[in-house]
Amino acid sequence: MGARLNKLLRDQSAALRRGSTPCLPSMVCLRRSPRRALHLDLLATFLRLLKVNGRNFWRVIRQLSGDDGYERYLAHCAATHPEQPVLSRRAWFAYEQQQKWTGIKRCC
Repeated sequence: MGARLNKLLRDQSAALRRGSTPCLPSMVCLRRSPRRALHLDLLATFLRLLKVNGRNFWRVIRQLSGDDGYERYLAHCAATHPEQPVLSRRAWFAYEQQQKWTGIKRCC
């Protein structure tokens, strides 16, 4: 069973690399367990979506976590203040930390 599953996952990833939509052959769907077939189908769909929308997915994750803050700062400076020198990554991070933790940060 493990060998069949490994072959199926290899075939799915090869189909994704070729750009075609992966499908699950019915003979590989482990006939005795429809739940396993459903899980494999969901896994293949998730992998396909992640491959297709991988850039957008990671871009959103980086925006939510603030990981792309320095890149956004550089883009902003280039667009609005091209004549001014930009901060280094270390100086920008120190400035952001100072802004975040200095002063009163409560409502009352």
